[in-house]
Amino acid sequence: MTSPAAEPPADPAAGRDTAVPHDVKPAAEQAASESEGRAAEHAAAEAGPHSGDSAPESTAPQTTPPSATSGAGQAPGAAQAIGSRRRRVRRFGRFGRLSLRSRLIALVLVVVAVALIAVDVVIPLVTRTSLIDAKDQTLTSVITSVRQNHNPYITLQQQLQSNPLAGELGVTIVRGPGTAQVLSTPAGLPNANPAVGRAPALGVPYTVPDASGDGAVYRAEALVAEVDGQSQFLLVFWIPMNDTQNTVSRIVLLETLISLGLLILVGGIAGLVVRRELRPLETMARTADEIAGGDLSRRVAPGSAGTEVGRLGIAFNGMVDGVSALLAEREHSEDRMRQFVADASHELRTPVAAIRGYTDLYRAGALDFDEAVDRAMERMGFESKRMGALVEDLLTLTQTDADNAWPTDDVDLMPLLSGAIDDAAVIDPSRTWRLAGTSARAVVRGDRMRLHQLFANLLGNVRTHTPPGTVATLSVTASPEVVAVAVIDNGPGVDAASLPKLFDRFFRADKARTRERGGSGLGLSIVASIVRMHRGRVVASPTPGGGLTITVFLPAVKAHVHAGVDGRTRHGEREHGRDQGRSAAERRADDGARGRGGDAQ
Repeated sequence: MTSPAAEPPADPAAGRDTAVPHDVKPAAEQAASESEGRAAEHAAAEAGPHSGDSAPESTAPQTTPPSATSGAGQAPGAAQAIGSRRRRVRRFGRFGRLSLRSRLIALVLVVVAVALIAVDVVIPLVTRTSLIDAKDQTLTSVITSVRQNHNPYITLQQQLQSNPLAGELGVTIVRGPGTAQVLSTPAGLPNANPAVGRAPALGVPYTVPDASGDGAVYRAEALVAEVDGQSQFLLVFWIPMNDTQNTVSRIVLLETLISLGLLILVGGIAGLVVRRELRPLETMARTADEIAGGDLSRRVAPGSAGTEVGRLGIAFNGMVDGVSALLAEREHSEDRMRQFVADASHELRTPVAAIRGYTDLYRAGALDFDEAVDRAMERMGFESKRMGALVEDLLTLTQTDADNAWPTDDVDLMPLLSGAIDDAAVIDPSRTWRLAGTSARAVVRGDRMRLHQLFANLLGNVRTHTPPGTVATLSVTASPEVVAVAVIDNGPGVDAASLPKLFDRFFRADKARTRERGGSGLGLSIVASIVRMHRGRVVASPTPGGGLTITVFLPAVKAHVHAGVDGRTRHGEREHGRDQGRSAAERRADDGARGRGGDAQ
């Protein structure tokens, strides 16, 4: 067989037995030199413009002046960049509209697919390279063996037959330029005819196709050898690569099937894992919808605090608890406000109705004698005063509720309480008013006028709800942290069911008697509001032996509290009213009984 560019082939027997003309040697040398020349040209072509001998005609690319890129020249490029950014935004927007589960699964599949593609590309390339290297080593070992065992008295056919790899290799002899003849083919490939007419540099393995163009390829390596001791020929040893291609194709097919199976498996596992991990988020979404629908009792199952989803669930429940508490507080506040407005309206309507009734009677002529007119005027004056007191109490309560700032003045309670006792004794001499406490200073931080109003209201509550002859005691107990002032009376007291409501607005334990005495039902509410303004607390409890004790706790100014303060000391006691005529011993005995009542609080 000959390559398409070769001359008509001679008889194979003649090729083996006939002497080769001496003028073939220059042809072999010429073929070798042409091969070396082509290799040099190929290297020069790869060097390209980096070579120092580049053609002088080649010119450098024309550069655009800076002025050409300014002005209107930038508009097309800027518009193209903006359009590209918009397309990317739209593309990412479509991806962002997918669910979190779909995006996570898609990202996992993309990462796994990229890794599998990389493996599927690298493994066939490495395998093909390894197989080609093995064939190159085979060719090199054969050529080395031929060189070492070359004997001018043994023919080329004898050398081929003596080679142990003769059944795997093929040999082509190049007699001259463009002339090649196959001398031996591998076993099973009798029609193999590699196009080896254009051989590269000698001793370098290379790949050549089949001259028939059927897609077969071969690895070949050439050497110049003397045949039959007469001349030099170009011998090309070649080995078919059909097994290499088949092996690589099988590997690619197997990798493709394995990759598809792995993608399906990874997608299924990722879907299950992502669904399980995102199930708490779906539960939170459903719970949030139910909460938005008004069911504030809904909560999510608390997860592990060590996971992000678990911490989110705990935070979600905490947020819902806080919102529920705020809504409940707001609802409670609104209920209290509605109740307050209703109670205030009711309380104001009573004196207004009374005044209107008396005026209607007067206009109708029903008050036809002076005593009736005087009685009507007296009742109208009483109801007017009660309405004025109620309005004043409402205004005071509103002001104290609105004033959230903590007063910063230092107030000594002992002079303030002494003045309150003096005022009570002047207003109502029918009761006994006492101050029992300490000679040391009891200083708190607050508003002096509000504090005076606080204790005046407590003493006024005693005047309103106790009968004449009641003993009321202000007992002061001071410590470095708190000052406690207890208002103790031995009156009828309050039943246990009414104690929790005692500081509610418009609450009256005995409504009829309170209205007759002009009470508004806001006195103790004002007390509680002033105490809250001073960051304190107020407690109501029964007095041992009968009566009511209201104790106010206020934060003390530590620098002004004496180290020897004792809550049961009775220094500086004051007695007013009908008790002033008793002896000192009687007063001390009575003070001891009242002091024990204050200590109980």
